[in-house]
Formats: sequence, structure tokens, C-alpha cells
Amino acid sequence: MEALTSQLEHTHLNAASELPGLGDAYERILEVVQFPILFHKEFEQLNIEAPKGMLLYGPPGVGKTRLVSTIAKQTGAALTLIQGPEIIGPYLGESEERLRAKFSEAQSKAQNNPDKASVLFIDEIDSIAPKRQPGAQGSNDSSRLVAQLLTLMDGLESRGRLVVIGATNMPNVLDPALRRPGRFDREIRIDVPNQIARREILAYYTRKMTLGATLDLDMLAEVTNGYVGADIAALCREAATHAITARLEATEGKYNAETNEPEQAVVTRNDFEAAMALLVPSTKRGLGIDVAKTTWADIGGLDSVKLKLQQAVEWPLTRAAAMKRLGVRAPRGVLLFGPPGCSKTTLVKVIATQVRSTFLSINGAALYSPYVGDAERTLRETFQRARATSPAVIFFDEVEAMVGKRALGSSANADSVQERILSTLLNEMDGVESADGVLVVGATNRIDMIDAALLRPGRFDHVVYVPPPDYNARKEILHINGRKMPLGSDVDIDDLASRTEGFSGADMANIAREAALLALRHSIDAQRVVSTRTVPLERSARYAPPNIVER
Repeated sequence: MEALTSQLEHTHLNAASELPGLGDAYERILEVVQFPILFHKEFEQLNIEAPKGMLLYGPPGVGKTRLVSTIAKQTGAALTLIQGPEIIGPYLGESEERLRAKFSEAQSKAQNNPDKASVLFIDEIDSIAPKRQPGAQGSNDSSRLVAQLLTLMDGLESRGRLVVIGATNMPNVLDPALRRPGRFDREIRIDVPNQIARREILAYYTRKMTLGATLDLDMLAEVTNGYVGADIAALCREAATHAITARLEATEGKYNAETNEPEQAVVTRNDFEAAMALLVPSTKRGLGIDVAKTTWADIGGLDSVKLKLQQAVEWPLTRAAAMKRLGVRAPRGVLLFGPPGCSKTTLVKVIATQVRSTFLSINGAALYSPYVGDAERTLRETFQRARATSPAVIFFDEVEAMVGKRALGSSANADSVQERILSTLLNEMDGVESADGVLVVGATNRIDMIDAALLRPGRFDHVVYVPPPDYNARKEILHINGRKMPLGSDVDIDDLASRTEGFSGADMANIAREAALLALRHSIDAQRVVSTRTVPLERSARYAPPNIVER
């Protein structure tokens, strides 16, 4: 028994060094592959049959295939590989024959070496065992192949020591008959790595690199939210390539005079930042948006609104321990409402660029579809993507246009698209399925059109009014928009701020832009924006105080 225990410990140590971030999944697979051989007497005494099948599922790139190949290598198990459609043949019955041949090959390996396990690994199993639809036409070939696989996995003949492991990133596509004990006894979900796992993966891929003194792997693990193992490997490769290129440019390709070898490249934080600018994480592809880099300093005034947003978005990340200590749950949603042009969308741009979390945006054009149920499916998939890459922020701009208010006592529009989307959103935000780590941010200037069920705590926990700028805020906005403009000495910011009572932030930004255009119209060689050519506020209908009312 001591020899078996030492063998397991040695296997664990080797796997920990080669499978960073996959320790839990490794141990569960090891129980299926190695325990029935090492502890076969115990299994016989207890009169139980060891598990013979396992399904690995998770997003692409998390390490499912690498996990199986490493376990086979560490335990010395004989590995037989089926790469999805490679067994599909053009003739009737040929696919089933190839599948039987693969199972026979794996069983013969188990018989020839009884001290080692035999693993049959079916990669992308969803391509050969899709869900069978009752009465569907044209699916006889796939149905026969699925039936053959079911028979081989749990038929009259015993599989002996053969362990079947399947891998897929679409488990719901598989035929339900496969996902029962006796075939796939266990199902292991391999999620997108969290911050601790990302730190382990980064340490593994940078272990042979010369790292700069300012490079902090903990910080790098924090900012790579949503990166899977394959993404992090590519990130390290791109960072090393950038470091080599920069080193060659600095030394002009010259060799070291003492060693007669090229200078060794040092991978710095700048190299990783350049690599992150080139790579889009796998989990964010297809939903990525290009947001202009914006900071809190780019928004004038709104100090109380900024504080509430920082508490809702940043505190669950930066002060998670304190919130857990007091038993405080992170908010599920924040709704920003106020007059048009008062920086609601700009505030969300700051969240997208400053907060280290996955940012997803949904608008009406992307959500609505001519097909029934398509909009609800898009919404569900967005929340699933957000949960997989949590912490995540989902932004709904002009939310009232997507989910309107339900009319009381009216059944005329009971089956409207808006009501179905609203029902889906209510369930996703605070339904049966957990939404931990997902923050929903909405923006609207018509809060009276939002359904009351969305405004309750547990959905939009914080309803924040974004007011029009006061005198001090208008001064800040003018300073922010004028900091890149050469202003004349006669330009009085205080006077402009006092004369623009009732103007929104967008109006104030437009004043600065129009003043610069007036200077160019007066002279294309103008060097400064002066007071005599500022916008005539008292005579301009465009800059008349807008109708700003709190709804």
C-alpha cells in the first residue's frame, strides 16, 4: 500500500507542474483511470464496479485534450484516440465498422497490459453522437452511429478495464442516452480559469523567461479576466515575440562581444500590454466592442454618481474580503436615469475601460430578430457568456426601448416581443439560475417606461439619478473640453459656466467644439480661441436651455 501511495503522490507532483489550474479535474479523472487498477481488491471486496466513462465539457481552450493526454502520459495508460469525424465513412455501415475497430484496438491494449489502464479518448464527441430527433428525416446515418456507440459503451459485452473519455464544448448537443450512468458515469465541467488558476498558468508559461523587475504576475492574472489556458499560452508567446523584436531593434541585431551570442530578451510589462492589445480572449470573441479609453477624470462633476458606481462595480473586486466579512451581497444591477446628454453612457464607458472585468453590451438592433424566440436566445447566451467569464458587466443602453412596461389588465400584447424579452431578463437577473459575478447596468431617460418588476432590489438594486451639471460641474466640463485647446487670455470660464444654466454635459462639450470651429471660420490660421469668437449663447437657438425635467 505504501508503494501505491508513493506512486500516486509522484503522479500528483508531476501533474501539478504540467497542468496548472486543472488540479481538481485531474484528481477526478485520476480516480476513474488509476484507482480501479491500484485498488482492485478493495473494489472486489465492496462488490462495486468502477466507473468506465467520463465526459469533459467546457469552453474551447480550457485544456480538456491536454488534460487527458497528460494523465495518460503520467499513469502510463494506453491511449487510443478518436478525433471526431475521422471515423465517418462514405459507405453504408463503414462508420460503425471503424468505431468498432477503435473499441477493439483499445480493449486489446487493456488485455495485453493488465497492470495499466486503457483509455479511449473521443475528442469533439458531439460531431459523431448528436441528439437524435424523433421522426427526423435524413438523420439515419447519425442515428446508426449513435446507436452503435451506445451498444459499445453499455452493451452485452463487458468493456473490462477500458475507460472511455469524451470531450466537447457543446454538451447539450449530445444524445441524452449517452449521459447516463453505465456510459458516461461522471461529467466534469472545466470552467474558464479564475484569477488563482490564471496565476498558475502564467507562472507555468513564463517559467523559462527572463522577466522584468516591474512585471507582477498577480497583477497580470487580475487583468486577464476571460482568458482561457490557450489564450494565456498565446499571450505569453506574443509577449516574448514582442520582447525579442524590441531587443533586436535596440541592439540593431548585434551580438554580445563577450559571449558572441545575441543579447537575451527581457519580457516586461510593456510587452504583455502590447500582446493584450493584439489578442482577444476566446470567450469574448463575437461580443467584443471597441470602447474609447475614458477615465473618471474625463467626466466633470457627478461626484456622488461616480462614488455609487465605484461602490457597485469596483468594490466587489477590490474589497471582496470586507464585503464577505459583513455578509454583503454584490449588487445585481444599477440603473442610470436622467435627461439626455448628462453623461450616462460616458459613465459606462469609464466602467468598460477602467474596471478589470468582462464588459458586454447589448442594444436593440443586436437584440431584436425577425424570428420568434431569437431575441430571448441571444439574451440568454449573453448572460451565459457573462457567467462563464465572471466578474462581468452587461450594459443595456436605452433599456426602455428593449423592455417596456407591461400594461395592467391588458392582454392584447401578451405575446409581444418586448414582454418575452422582459420575462427573460427578469429571470436572468434574479431567477432560479444564479447570476453571481454578473452586474447589469442600464441607462435610460424615460424611467417611467421601465416595468416595476425591474426596479425592485435584487434586479436593479441601485437606481441612480444623473442630474444636469450644476455651476461647478459646468466649469469642470469646460476645463476638460478646453484642456487641449489653446484658449485666449480673455476667455472667462466662470462667466461661461454662469451663463449656461440648464445646459447638459453634451451641450457644454458642443459649446467648446463650436467655439473652435468659429475660430477656424474666422481664420484658418487661427492660433487661439478667444472670447470675442465664442458662441453667442443669448442669441443661439441651438444653445437655448433644453427642457430638462426629472421624470
